[in-house]
Amino acid sequence: MTYCIGINVNEGMVFASDSRTNAGLDNINVYTKMLNYAVGDRNLVIVTSGNLATSQAVFGSIKKDLEVSNPDTSLNTCETLEEVANYIGSLTVKHSSPQGINEEVLQLGSSYIVGGQIKNQKPEIYLVYPQGNYIRPSEARPYLIIGEINYGKPILDRVLKPDITLGDAARCALISMDSTIKSDLRVGPPIDFVVYKKGLIQPIYQNKFEINDPEYSSITDSWSQSIIRAFETFPRFNWEKKQ
Repeated sequence: MTYCIGINVNEGMVFASDSRTNAGLDNINVYTKMLNYAVGDRNLVIVTSGNLATSQAVFGSIKKDLEVSNPDTSLNTCETLEEVANYIGSLTVKHSSPQGINEEVLQLGSSYIVGGQIKNQKPEIYLVYPQGNYIRPSEARPYLIIGEINYGKPILDRVLKPDITLGDAARCALISMDSTIKSDLRVGPPIDFVVYKKGLIQPIYQNKFEINDPEYSSITDSWSQSIIRAFETFPRFNWEKKQ
């Protein structure tokens, strides 16, 4: 299992993904689940959750298409983010179900968050499903998540708005990731993390966080302590006051 986040606010975009994979409690490994491509007139980030073999095959095809001279489609030939999402969708169907879409796609397939900016177009993010179709986030909730989404979603729903600062969006992503790591052993570090400012091709911040990273722990520890302090200030029940 994994957990991946894509955030698209007015100031820019934030992407985060964990690196833990497992096939039972005694078979845990670390693999990156993020592909970051910032070349020429485009920045593109792809994060993935699902069948590891399918995800690796899709990433392999993406890299192969970038290396050949005249590919039918590649990250370089796509003119819009929607074309990128369609390209990733076709690859995941190809590698998860060579004979076409069938009932096993859901078991062998992978999901993807695809985001970035091409030329002077507005930044966008898409969620690509194992069946190859895709959606955009709503304007009210400018984020997409895949994988083990239950534990990290509440903070995103409460905090993220289109006009939030890019720094606050980045902190929110780290808190969401940390909440998931604390509650689900199948999600774990290192955390691939990248921040893009709107209009810039190269990321303004990129890191691979371990749990003991000072920058990561200062944010997540502060969040944990703030929750405890807030909890202690809650109003008392009437029956407590009588004791």
